[in-house]
Amino acid sequence: MATFHILTQYIWPDAGPDGLYAEQLAARLHEHGCNVRLVGGKGSYRPSGREKPEVPLIHLDHYCGRRGNLAQTFIEYSAVKRAFENYIGRVVRRDDVVVVTSAPPISVRLASCIRRRRAHAMYWLQDYYPELIRASREYPTPFRRAFSRYWDGQLSKWNCVVKIGANLGGPLHNSVVIRNWPTLKFEESTQPEPLTALYSGNLSYGHDIGLLVAACEKLRDEGYRISIRADGRGVCHLPAWLKARPVHGDPEELKNDLIRHEVHLAAAHPRITRAMFPSKIWNSIAAGRRLLCTGFTGEMATELEAAKSAPFGRHLDEWTTLLVDLANSPQGATSGEFDELTPAARELQPTAIA
Repeated sequence: MATFHILTQYIWPDAGPDGLYAEQLAARLHEHGCNVRLVGGKGSYRPSGREKPEVPLIHLDHYCGRRGNLAQTFIEYSAVKRAFENYIGRVVRRDDVVVVTSAPPISVRLASCIRRRRAHAMYWLQDYYPELIRASREYPTPFRRAFSRYWDGQLSKWNCVVKIGANLGGPLHNSVVIRNWPTLKFEESTQPEPLTALYSGNLSYGHDIGLLVAACEKLRDEGYRISIRADGRGVCHLPAWLKARPVHGDPEELKNDLIRHEVHLAAAHPRITRAMFPSKIWNSIAAGRRLLCTGFTGEMATELEAAKSAPFGRHLDEWTTLLVDLANSPQGATSGEFDELTPAARELQPTAIA
């Protein structure tokens, strides 16, 4: 039986979004009786007090830099990639399925390492970096095109690239779109407190802080009480009157705040439309709260409208179907084409977006 290896930089006890989604995918495969391993490093992105998941966890040793220090962060990225390469070389076997998230970003270069082991290489594209880095510093169009060509070349080496949104950049020939889903369950319908608004999550390179602050000022003038629970480099640019506090460490506290607040804020950057899609939106949609989104333009605005009506309850099952189908397919199906996959998996090609 093939083993499913899911590799991402931060895993339990951390609560970074990529790690949470990887954990929930691993748990679903585990429930289906699959051999699965969730593999990560020992760094910390967002501490959490949640319970340990019931899936095999492997924490790899590597250098850990200080978050916010670009030089140390890049060194840590390289160290995590080397740790993943060592793990793949030691543990992965023929016909195994290896799912790698875009954390760290240079994990995009792991496809050849996986395929040398005669395993299936799957890339989970949460962030498209040639566009994302424009939020930190705009760079000339010729350089951006060259970087995109390089990045797309790396993505093309994977048997399959799963994009979390139709707005993300990258090649189409080997990609499918399976959107994210709510990481929390909202069993009961509860009325929120009137005139309350919440922003919860990261504020960093992919967010226009000025637009978010302007939206908060408008809400304040309308009588709303605004709660900001955030981390990232953008927090220090918020005005003092917003009284930003750290992100929720307890999932139940986050869930209660999402239920309690009437309006949920989400931020993007109007110049960065093909780099990412905020995962926080899925919990807001599931909770039935009104979204107030800033900086959503072009492809991002189109993806937002698609997300509002997407059948998010099926997205995790679509992932499971795709992976199990790939594990059962002949090695010829790992050429980057979908001809050998079942009809259910072929329906997930880019023209059939969930």
